[in-house]
Amino acid sequence: MNDRFNFKLQRVLDYREYEKDKKCEELAKYREMLELEKNALHRLQNQKKTVASEMDEKCSEGVKVAYLVQCSRYMNRLKDFIERQMASVSDMEKQVEICHDQLIDASKKKEMMDRLRARHYERFAYHLSKEQEKQLEDLVNNRRSTI
Repeated sequence: MNDRFNFKLQRVLDYREYEKDKKCEELAKYREMLELEKNALHRLQNQKKTVASEMDEKCSEGVKVAYLVQCSRYMNRLKDFIERQMASVSDMEKQVEICHDQLIDASKKKEMMDRLRARHYERFAYHLSKEQEKQLEDLVNNRRSTI
């Protein structure tokens, strides 16, 4: 009997491992992109707060109407940028969630193949030990018959 274990679905197991690793890398990439989007959103929000506080200071000092109109337009543009950035963050969060679900699915498929390989190996080891016991018994019987 062959003493070397050969899992016939090893190529499938290797592919599942590759797929899982690829999904893990993809998830890391999307998480990094999500953090960049969140940082951009925070910068815009901080900029809006800064401009609002500057406007409050200038208004208490007394300013021209043209300056207030300009600041108001700028605040509206910032508000639009913030809304777009929030939508972008939301989209990226959805993408991260999708990718995370795909990683879980790939991990389950790989784990299933690992368990199948382990069962095949246990069966192989059992048959191998039975074969070795049989050979040992035959050897003992051959010695008894020659004595």
